[in-house]
Amino acid sequence: MSYSMLAFNSFEELLTYIDEEISETKKQIESLSDRYKELKIKAEKLKRLDEVFSKIIGSKSPAINEIDIAGLKVVVGARAIDELTVIEEVLRSLNDKLNSLSKVRKIIEYLARTTGGIEGFSLLVETFNGIPARILIKESI
Repeated sequence: MSYSMLAFNSFEELLTYIDEEISETKKQIESLSDRYKELKIKAEKLKRLDEVFSKIIGSKSPAINEIDIAGLKVVVGARAIDELTVIEEVLRSLNDKLNSLSKVRKIIEYLARTTGGIEGFSLLVETFNGIPARILIKESI
């Protein structure tokens, strides 16, 4: 998670930036969704196999061999189920980002439409993970 500061000369430039972020996020979602579909089939087969072995041996095997090293989680011997869990988390995060960008875009569109432009001013935009979080409208020097 990181903050950045970006400069724009108009709301239209900012909208272009937001559109690019939306486009890139959609591409990431599409790519991960495809991988998710592939893994889900493998993970379901593995889950059924685990259930069979659990019935045979009478106990459930641990799903993830995860080690936490100073906050960094390392999975040893990762399986399709483990990767599926990670992809689900990333997809949720990307969908949240896409929703936030869409909401911000509507606000910026409204500002651009109602202010009629900002000649003589520039925009400094603080972003959090690529999402505009604060806009400073300041006089251009």
